[in-house]
Amino acid sequence: MHIRRMNTVAAALFLTAAFLFPSAVTLRAQSLSDLVEQLGVEELARDYLRPGVDAIGYTINSGYAHTARVDTAFHIWAGAKAIFTFIPEQQQTFVGVLPEALVSAGYPDHVTTATVVGNKGAVLQSNQSSAPDIVLPDGTGLRQTALLLPQVSFGPVLGTDIILRGLPPATFDTEIGKVSFYGAALKHELTHWYDSPVQVAVLAGYQQFEIGDAVQGNSLNGMLLVSRDFAAITLFAGLGYEAYAIDVSYTYTPVQTGQQPEDITLEFRRRNLRFSFGGAITLLPLLDITAGYSLGEMDNLSIGIGLSL
Repeated sequence: MHIRRMNTVAAALFLTAAFLFPSAVTLRAQSLSDLVEQLGVEELARDYLRPGVDAIGYTINSGYAHTARVDTAFHIWAGAKAIFTFIPEQQQTFVGVLPEALVSAGYPDHVTTATVVGNKGAVLQSNQSSAPDIVLPDGTGLRQTALLLPQVSFGPVLGTDIILRGLPPATFDTEIGKVSFYGAALKHELTHWYDSPVQVAVLAGYQQFEIGDAVQGNSLNGMLLVSRDFAAITLFAGLGYEAYAIDVSYTYTPVQTGQQPEDITLEFRRRNLRFSFGGAITLLPLLDITAGYSLGEMDNLSIGIGLSL
């Protein structure tokens, strides 16, 4: 059975989890390496990681706008959005198909075990007394992730707001390398062109992040927004479509002598519809509090605070 050494990419992925919600991450970076070294099947590594990767993809697409309005005079909003993504219970486990080498050694042909957000990993037992038990890695036990993103929007440019968000590049571990994230979006108010009791706008955004050379991802999202102002309160709703692509790269190192290492990339792709609703309230002159909730493959909540000029 082949062994794949994935310590660096495992550490990078768990750093991403810590980056999203550091207080909840207790999983050792070794766990992903353990999974692949024990079973030698990269498809199991993909299934083990997918809920965590999905949580990242859904989080970075959230919280861009809390109103469809684009003021006709120059304006700017500067603040931060805290985004919480809730991981469904059914994504705490996955059913993995085991390789033929293990099945022929008396182990079952499939196993239900923890994903990266699950709890205890399964124990594989063979019907051959000489074969050892294989303890699969545990999950983090995460039930939600959280990310705090600085954000600024300004305009108008032809009835359009420009929205920028991100975190400056930083190196948390020299073995992993630099971690960076940025996003940008355009929001155009359609009701500038006709009279309407509500504001209607379209929004399109792009996000990208990197974790050293191990993890690279980008996403696109679009949304149709409707909002209405009631004095100091704004209510909004929106229907959106999003897609992300996240690649996890590592080096395949066979144990057998004479075989050369091979670069492997796990590709994660997802498309998702989401319905969002929420509002904003002006508590003090220039100070806004915003909140939005999204329903989709993973639900999430965004809460923001900012100054508007």
